[in-house]
Amino acid sequence: MTAISRRTFVMGAAGAAALPLLAGAGLSVPARATAGTVLLHDPSLAAGRRFAAHAARLEGRAIALEGDRIRFMRALLTGQPAALYGVTRHSDQLLLGEVAREAGYRAIALIQHRADGGITPDCQPGAAAIATVAGIAGSRWPEAFAELAIGGVERCGAEKGRGAVEPAMSWVLTKRG
Repeated sequence: MTAISRRTFVMGAAGAAALPLLAGAGLSVPARATAGTVLLHDPSLAAGRRFAAHAARLEGRAIALEGDRIRFMRALLTGQPAALYGVTRHSDQLLLGEVAREAGYRAIALIQHRADGGITPDCQPGAAAIATVAGIAGSRWPEAFAELAIGGVERCGAEKGRGAVEPAMSWVLTKRG
């Protein structure tokens, strides 16, 4: 096994030289989604809310999915973010992924989190470690995914899991080079 720092892993997984935080608040989605990394979550899912809350603790921000998903995603992608990290329902992942594919993005990691705590990963070469982190994190996977998304791993703490795993999807899309 090759030793790799978390920072190197995060940068490689996102396909970018850096993962700047999604900055600012109160701006429209297209205005804030420029370059960098964008975090998305379904606020109706406990896993999505945990992902967003942990990102906020690490001084990042996850955007809540709202309204018409197609219009939402098209508006978001006008800013051409380098990477998108999401915690959503499977149906939203499929729909948002299709809109992103049409805009020149590709999925590098799709992970289905099952209620029994298992995962079903579909990762591109070079991104398989994202599934490994999700598997090791267990019920704490939303927080671990937030740490990967915003590059906050230098500040992460060791916390115990918080109960049962809720079915959800975590995914990463990157702009095609």
